[in-house]
Amino acid sequence: MMRRAERWSDTTGWRLPVVVLFVALLLQATAARANAGIEVRDADTQLVDGVWFLDADISYALNETALEALASGLELKIELTIRLTQWRRLAWDPEFAELKQRYTLQFHALTERYILRNLNSGEEATFGSLEAALNEAGTVRGLPVIDDALLNPDKRYHVNLRTVMDIKELGGPLGLLRLFWNDWRSESDWIRWRL
Repeated sequence: MMRRAERWSDTTGWRLPVVVLFVALLLQATAARANAGIEVRDADTQLVDGVWFLDADISYALNETALEALASGLELKIELTIRLTQWRRLAWDPEFAELKQRYTLQFHALTERYILRNLNSGEEATFGSLEAALNEAGTVRGLPVIDDALLNPDKRYHVNLRTVMDIKELGGPLGLLRLFWNDWRSESDWIRWRL
């Protein structure tokens, strides 16, 4: 009887340090994810010469996994989604229009520069630091959303805005690399205001 008790205590002696280590790693991973993310800090629309324009300030923060993927030459995909909905009192607001503004961000190892491409306009800019590139991507000024003539003046509309950052889809054998960096997709909450 005594031998069983001794064996049991011998095998449980290693469990406590393993559990403590597991909890510490879990807390560290949670803290790393909390520091990374997207926050829409401010957004507004203005009517200028019959067109509604969007201004927004967005904060992008990358975690270790995203930084590693970027340093490995993978492109990050940034997608800003703007939805116009028609306001209704007792029913779901039907989607009236949607606009997507897409960017890619890539690190060029040879020049040690970050390349930000606007996929909608084809414009490309290079930056000496990741912070400068993310600040540029997060500063949206004068983005045309919709022509005012398309809106019914007797209806109320709301603007819904969200942004998502992910690793760009890769084709062929390189698509397998995406499996190693699939845990960090980051997206902001939807924000909404009256047009």
